Amino acid sequence: MKVRRTALGIATVVVLLAAWELSARLNKTVYVPPVTAIAATFVHEWFSAQFRDQALPSLLRMFAGYAIASTCGVAVGVVIGAYRPLYRLVDPVLQFLRAIPPTAIIPVGILLIGIGDTMKILVIAFGAFWPILVNSVDGARSVPQERLDTARIFGLSRSSTLLTVIFPSALPGVFAGLRTGLSIAFIMIVVSEMIGSTNGLGYYILQAQRTFAIPEMYGGIVLLAILGYCLNAGFVAVEHRILAWHHGQSARTV
Repeated sequence: MKVRRTALGIATVVVLLAAWELSARLNKTVYVPPVTAIAATFVHEWFSAQFRDQALPSLLRMFAGYAIASTCGVAVGVVIGAYRPLYRLVDPVLQFLRAIPPTAIIPVGILLIGIGDTMKILVIAFGAFWPILVNSVDGARSVPQERLDTARIFGLSRSSTLLTVIFPSALPGVFAGLRTGLSIAFIMIVVSEMIGSTNGLGYYILQAQRTFAIPEMYGGIVLLAILGYCLNAGFVAVEHRILAWHHGQSARTV
């Protein structure tokens, strides 16, 4: 069954690409080049120093911002979720700040910091921070009461309970936030580079569009899709490995 689904998915992609190729050759518009032209440009552009000059800076900025957001979001979120008085105190502020679209912070970042890498990293961190924080809070708040009671019976201190009971139990919620934060970080790096940058994938795609290098523009978009897919697949693999106990428990429950 799994092989059949995979084969069906591949066949669907092949049919869509073939339809694109045929339509582009029949219509002959410069704005929608054939798939073969995009593929040739992709190989020429990205199997070269262009990857080092454009894609690598984007990935480094994204990982830096994502690391900041992950560290702060998980640590602060688990602490807030673990202590109900603190949660009741800060929740209204958190709900207000998380409603701000991350892209709206870019002009503020440019105004206060400039258009360098620091601005991009902090903008990425801001965008990815909120889903990580909120899901970490929810994960810590959803710890079964019997686990907390057991920790209390065994005389664990608050800090020990937080580290050995609440944090491991909150990991499913934490990973849900980390996965959402990763996708937002990936979006934010492209947007921030389109607004103020001299390199990166966002800058490359926008410059290609402005100079009517249309195959190069589509090639950059394809590279983004490939990188996004690989990042998500890698994250899912790590998540399944770390949360194997949780998935096994869920399967037994079902």
